[in-house]
Amino acid sequence: MKKSLLITVALLLMVFLVGCLDYKAYEAPAGDDAELLSEIEQLEKELAAEPETVEEDVVLPELTEETPETISEVPSELKIVTIKENELLKLNVKANDPDNDQVTLTFSKPLDVNGQWKTTYGDAGEYQVTITATDGKLNTEQKVKIVVERVNVPPVIGDVVNIAVKEGEVVNFEPVVTDPNGDPVNVDVSEPLTSGTFATDHTSAGEYSIIVSASDGELNAEKTFILAVTDVNEKPVIVGVENLNVKEGDKVEIKPTVTDLDNDNLVITISDPVGDDGVWLTEFTDHGEYQITVTVDDGKDVVTKKITLVIEDVNMPPQIIEIGLASN
Repeated sequence: MKKSLLITVALLLMVFLVGCLDYKAYEAPAGDDAELLSEIEQLEKELAAEPETVEEDVVLPELTEETPETISEVPSELKIVTIKENELLKLNVKANDPDNDQVTLTFSKPLDVNGQWKTTYGDAGEYQVTITATDGKLNTEQKVKIVVERVNVPPVIGDVVNIAVKEGEVVNFEPVVTDPNGDPVNVDVSEPLTSGTFATDHTSAGEYSIIVSASDGELNAEKTFILAVTDVNEKPVIVGVENLNVKEGDKVEIKPTVTDLDNDNLVITISDPVGDDGVWLTEFTDHGEYQITVTVDDGKDVVTKKITLVIEDVNMPPQIIEIGLASN
């Protein structure tokens, strides 16, 4: 614009000078004319120094049916939808077309094709989704923020069943615990399964109520089951007796040592001719071999021990027991 104005002024000045002066007889003017010529020269220099601006044509892309143009609607405030974990989100989107064209809606993840999303525990957070409306030629997009609020639920303890074992067996137990929110869980099991292993022995018979508890720091869960340990009788043990060899006239003593791990009440018997007191004073007519049985009964089992008792004959000289007159 500036360049055109300067050219116009310069042309007008030149026409004015040619019209007023004889070109061939022209001499350097004095006074105001000289100043005017100087200004014209200055204008010509500025015009020569200023680069010429070339205006380029703007080419707009052609719209085709294969590539619909997308127009993003930018609302003054981003639409926010709030739900809670484990709820079903259903977006109700309405769209129209000024040309009465058919409009198709599409939704970005995590929404499905119907604009719905069944949330679950652990989905808490913010999600930005894009809703696109298209008439096959032009697309319109709008962003929506979905806020899923956390809902804490207690840990879940897997199924537990009663356990039955016999004394002497080893019990292994490890509970299965999960947390729908994905929180870290602290799990405790009551005695005697605190460590997860219980090696039973002869004193373990009985029923135990086992409590399994789990906590995520806010909410707790608990389950109980029965551990039944069946008594297995420990039979009495007889020691301290062995086969005996004595002579007639000797005293026989059988004193068995009996132990019982269950500490049951024991009944001890010794067969004849020794007897339950375990003492027999032999005579000179008792020589021979005897099988002596020691029996222990704990009320559940009977244990026996066989002993061979040999009594050697001892020959004694005849005895004169009476002297008197013989009758005729």
